[in-house]
Amino acid sequence: MSQTSQGTKDSVALNQWYAVATLTDLDRMEETKLLGHPITIGPGKSVMHNGKPLPIREKFECLWTTLGAPNTEIFEIEERFEPERRVVTCGWVTMRASGLRVVENFLDMAHFPFVHTDILGSEPHAEVPVYKSEIRRNVDEVWATNCTFFQPQMTTARPEANSPN
Repeated sequence: MSQTSQGTKDSVALNQWYAVATLTDLDRMEETKLLGHPITIGPGKSVMHNGKPLPIREKFECLWTTLGAPNTEIFEIEERFEPERRVVTCGWVTMRASGLRVVENFLDMAHFPFVHTDILGSEPHAEVPVYKSEIRRNVDEVWATNCTFFQPQMTTARPEANSPN
């Protein structure tokens, strides 16, 4: 991916939709970056880049935008229509990694015991159970199915940090 201090120029990356804010968090203006490009979010349902408004969509309780011209709409999650499902917004996680590296990390569970020791894995449980990964060209997606792994802890937060007291 081509990248400069001005942000990526890669048309594949630019022509995607990205969630940039939770709809309940649009009461103030925030300056941030999207693919290395400076953007301003809000206040309200607006996203600006270099003083120009960007296209926006609302989906999954988030505000989405793009720096390019996507030829598809935002993906769908069919389960969200099931009556027993509910949306729980719980903040954002900053990831300083390329999209391909993030996908690779989700597909390669073998690194869990060594990189995420005692959280997502542990060395005595380093064996990766068989799972399936495939590229589904009809929907242009990478799928990993039947994934299981020993996970001793679900978060690095101290247990008392999650206590209601």
